[in-house]
Amino acid sequence: MRKLLCAAIGGCAALLAAAGVCRADPIADFYHGKTIRFVIGSNTGGSYDTYSRALAAYLGKHIPGAPAVVTENMPGASGTKSANYLGEVAPKDGTVIGLFNQSMAQRQKLYPNTIHIDLGKFSWIGAMNRSTNVFITWHTSGVRTIEDAKKKEVAMGALAANGGNATYPWLLNAFLGTKFKVVLGYPGGNTIELAMERGEVEGRGAVVWSGLKAGWPQWIQEKKVNILVQIALKKEPDLPDVPLLTDLARTPDELKVMRFLSADSAMGFPVTAPPGIPADRLAALRKAFMDTMNDPEFLKAVEQRKLDIEPSSGEEVQRIVEDITSTPDELIAKINAALEAAGAKTDKN
Repeated sequence: MRKLLCAAIGGCAALLAAAGVCRADPIADFYHGKTIRFVIGSNTGGSYDTYSRALAAYLGKHIPGAPAVVTENMPGASGTKSANYLGEVAPKDGTVIGLFNQSMAQRQKLYPNTIHIDLGKFSWIGAMNRSTNVFITWHTSGVRTIEDAKKKEVAMGALAANGGNATYPWLLNAFLGTKFKVVLGYPGGNTIELAMERGEVEGRGAVVWSGLKAGWPQWIQEKKVNILVQIALKKEPDLPDVPLLTDLARTPDELKVMRFLSADSAMGFPVTAPPGIPADRLAALRKAFMDTMNDPEFLKAVEQRKLDIEPSSGEEVQRIVEDITSTPDELIAKINAALEAAGAKTDKN
């Protein structure tokens, strides 16, 4: 009898211990009752804002502990302000994440004085799309192709000198002899689009194709814009006749430059956390991100908004960023020399 009682007590203790182990989840314990701040490196209304808010609405339910996720726009310097905030100021505990321009790693190499921390050290969570930037002009601009742009000046709207909307036109001027005139100072991509409609500028050098289709479908349907170039490593299926940036290269060195500028196309709308967050929380955020990308409710919501989803894992994004930031200094020097020759402001002048 005594042996049976002891066995029973021992069995109960083992069951209680096992139950305790099952209940113990440090990730859920940490996130339970907390709020994650989702910092968006653009103003409201553009494609980066749209994709960010779509993700934020569903991400929290896939994170252990089900934290609330609130969005916060932090525009400035083509997303550089938000990148520096995440790298230098934001808590490194997994309670702050962000999404900023996918070309930030290239900017780190081209404009090192504007990016204060190595993007390769960020805690990359994933990317929502394998996106293609396109170079567009307004239908009344008289410039429908790159060859047209070699004959006629076109005013191109841009946010800051270190952003793609400025860098791409300047580099095309330098390498191909086009005559794009960059107009700086617009607060966001959507304001450039409105400026195009008002006739203030005649084009934009870097707009995400999927975002343009979702946010301004009437432009495409009504042929209000000409698409001159795709900035990616492979063509979009619905743009078979638009050349890639790499197609325009005339020498092996130019091809290296064009590939460097196009390398971020596999990490459209990238989501990251600050450097140095705990490894188990980064793993949980990466899993939650991919689970969200496969969530039927999320996919239904983005389909209704005509947002393309083709995700990349956090590990894949990490590799892409590290490859970009390890680009040889000799190639960067050639690009900066071309920018300076085109009259662009670089970190050297």
